[in-house]
Amino acid sequence: MVVFRFVFLLLSCILLLTGCWDRKEVNDLAFVLGTGFDKLDKNKYRTSVQVPLPGNSGQSGSSSGGGGAGGSAPYYVDSGQGRNIRESNDDLQSRMSRELFFSHRRIIIFGEELARNGFHDSLDVIIEQPQSRLSSSVFVTEGKAMDILNSTPHFEQFSSETIRELAKGGVRRSVKELINDIYNPGIDPILPIVSKSMTQNNDEENKKEEIEISRLAVFKDDQLGFFASTEESKGIKWIISEMDDQTYTYPVKDTKEMNIRVTNEKLKINHTVKNNLPKFTITINLEARVEQNEADLDFDNPSEYELAINKLESSIKKEVTSILNRSQEEGIDIAGLGYHLYQSDSLTWDKYWADDWRTILKDTEITTKINAEIIRNTSPGITIKE
Repeated sequence: MVVFRFVFLLLSCILLLTGCWDRKEVNDLAFVLGTGFDKLDKNKYRTSVQVPLPGNSGQSGSSSGGGGAGGSAPYYVDSGQGRNIRESNDDLQSRMSRELFFSHRRIIIFGEELARNGFHDSLDVIIEQPQSRLSSSVFVTEGKAMDILNSTPHFEQFSSETIRELAKGGVRRSVKELINDIYNPGIDPILPIVSKSMTQNNDEENKKEEIEISRLAVFKDDQLGFFASTEESKGIKWIISEMDDQTYTYPVKDTKEMNIRVTNEKLKINHTVKNNLPKFTITINLEARVEQNEADLDFDNPSEYELAINKLESSIKKEVTSILNRSQEEGIDIAGLGYHLYQSDSLTWDKYWADDWRTILKDTEITTKINAEIIRNTSPGITIKE
């Protein structure tokens, strides 16, 4: 009897044992590095993915050809089409022998046409995928997102990795930050613009394709408002406090220029309310050190130091005012002025401004103040007398 009970107990334990019934082997997965979303026609969308090819991963970055041509490229780009983003994903998966795996996705790119019509549905698909990382970087491009994934930069094996590294040195927006900017009241998103470029050398026949991120795109909710110019993009960076450890060049005397590196930048927004209408003062405080003093200004001379400061503050104010004026005209709040009001007094915001903020913003008075300080930590250089 005792033996029977022991055997019965032993057999019962087997029922409690678990196994990896839902296991997924690495060889059955396609690790997605980057995803591109494009709108093709009225009711047709395209989802593109960049997937590394383990068999070719030993190739150098300079040998990487677009889309795996000739079997030598270390990556593979494919796409699917459908009447919506979800269907285009399914179409893509139906032609791949491996399951798409998004946990290692580094970048997401929205094509221009899709961005102009709104990327809300694309963002929903990203959020709903359990594997999606909210830390993935988001970009927009002037043209097709698939073309960027197919580009062939030469310092990295994958264009996705190149874009991610470039974003570290400039403005970066993650999926989480983008979601916050869309759903928080009184603020509109901005995204970096990624585009193709060619190397600058004197050999016209051997120019190489590269990728650059030099400007920013301004959105109204989830729809593209406009692509900012280079000067306007600089203004946006000052407004969103993305100039720390960035270099900045501005004219100081005749054709001579000063190059500085921003060591500390802080933005402060103050407001007053009169007759239920807000007025704002945006103050930008910054500290910088000299990188190159082309004009040979003597910083020990108070008048020349003041000249350098005044020219710097004037240059920054011009860029900030330019982008504020343009965004105001279109009812776009890149500075988060409405969000500032919401945080200061949410009840007053809901009562007077929330329902018609874009119209109110167009006529809102905004004053910009720049307070700069420059520290010279380079040698005065050699002054050659003429």
